[in-house]
Amino acid sequence: MFTAPPVKVPIGLQAPHWTTVQAERRVLVVVHHVTSLLRLLDVIPVFDSDTRVQLVFTWNGSDPFRHGLQRFLDDLGVIVLPWDQAINTEFDLVLAANHGGLTEITAPLVILPHGVGYTKMSPGNRKPETGNRKPETGNRLRLVA
Repeated sequence: MFTAPPVKVPIGLQAPHWTTVQAERRVLVVVHHVTSLLRLLDVIPVFDSDTRVQLVFTWNGSDPFRHGLQRFLDDLGVIVLPWDQAINTEFDLVLAANHGGLTEITAPLVILPHGVGYTKMSPGNRKPETGNRKPETGNRLRLVA
C-alpha cells in the first residue's frame, strides 16, 4: 500500500492559508497502473486551462501491475495524495479507469474504459445456436481436424 505523509497544499485544512488562488472544484484522478494513467491522461487536458479546477492524483497500491507508476507520476509533476488522505477528503468528481478501491470514495464518479478488451467488438452473438456465427469461426476446424 502506498503510504506517505498527508499533502497540506492545495488539499488540507490549512490549504486556504497557503494557496494563492483557491480552486472552486476538486477532481481526484485515481490511477491503478501505468495503462490506466495513460488513458486518464487522454482526458486531463479538458481541465488544463480551467483555473477553477484543482486536479490531484492518488493510487492505492493494490494493483499487481503498478510497477513504475510512482515514478511516472513523479515525472509528470502532479500532486499525489496518499490513499488514506484521498478517501477521507471531499471531491467534486473522481476520474478512474479501473474499479479497484472506488467503493471507498464518496463523490460523483466517471470510470473511463481502457485497453482493447473494453472496446473490442464481438462479431455477432457468441451463442452458436443463434445461427449468426459459423461453427468454423476461429480455430474450431483446426482443433477438430
